[in-house]
Amino acid sequence: MNKEETLNIYHERINKVISFVNSHLDEEMDLNYLSEISCFSPFHFHRIIRAYLNESLGSYIVRIRMETAASLILHANFQISEVALKVGYDIPSSFNKAFQKRFGCPPSEFKEKHLNQNQINYLSMKTSSESRLLKPTIKTLKPKKVIFTQSIGDYKGEGTSKAWDRVCEFAQRKRLFGWKNEFIGISHDNPEITESEKLRYDACISITKDVNPEAQIGVKEIEGGKYAVFLHKGSYENFNQTYNAIYKQWLPESGFELRNLPCFEVYLNQPQKTKPQNLKTEIYIPIV
Repeated sequence: MNKEETLNIYHERINKVISFVNSHLDEEMDLNYLSEISCFSPFHFHRIIRAYLNESLGSYIVRIRMETAASLILHANFQISEVALKVGYDIPSSFNKAFQKRFGCPPSEFKEKHLNQNQINYLSMKTSSESRLLKPTIKTLKPKKVIFTQSIGDYKGEGTSKAWDRVCEFAQRKRLFGWKNEFIGISHDNPEITESEKLRYDACISITKDVNPEAQIGVKEIEGGKYAVFLHKGSYENFNQTYNAIYKQWLPESGFELRNLPCFEVYLNQPQKTKPQNLKTEIYIPIV
């Protein structure tokens, strides 16, 4: 086995562990079981994961749980005790302690601080000449099967474009391109909560054929169900403005609640062939 083949196997194993962690935050994490999933020996497992994540697996799990909890507290209509359960804490005091360690304040105070700030931001938006009434389309989707690769780092950094290069090269090589492909981005983290160098982004292409994961390319299903779909017109640099308007303006007045799933973006035209001001992107917000 040559060096490249060995590296590909390592990526496949690590991606399997990270995908499991990200989709089982409400469950108890057995590090020995995660080691078995990876097919690495327990002794080497933790060192390999640390080298890949730049933090220990235990620290990664706690951080992702707390940052997920923070987003749920801010944007979903759950009691704090419900949020704790959704991120794997059945003892409220343990959750409160971990949350305060991560954000420097208890969950209730965190929400109150951001509610006050949101009121200020909302008033600013209402008086802004750029403010507009958001009118989403409500769609019920079937699950989408996708190939994907993940980048970790600033959403505006080169890691994102490299992720798209990887997944497109794989799709081309495996002859997965057809007229029905969708190009989908999943931003797992909120830049207002997560440090920029730790932001997780999945570059995805929808597929209709069966294909096996390979190296840094995984295969997964984007969950179906009800989504509010917003059309963002213009540069990707302005995504944050649209997301803020959705969460701070539209959502509180909509009567909908969020599902515990990441939102995703469907890119309707290509940035290589389209001026930034003419780009069109659908933003899918999971609702119930």
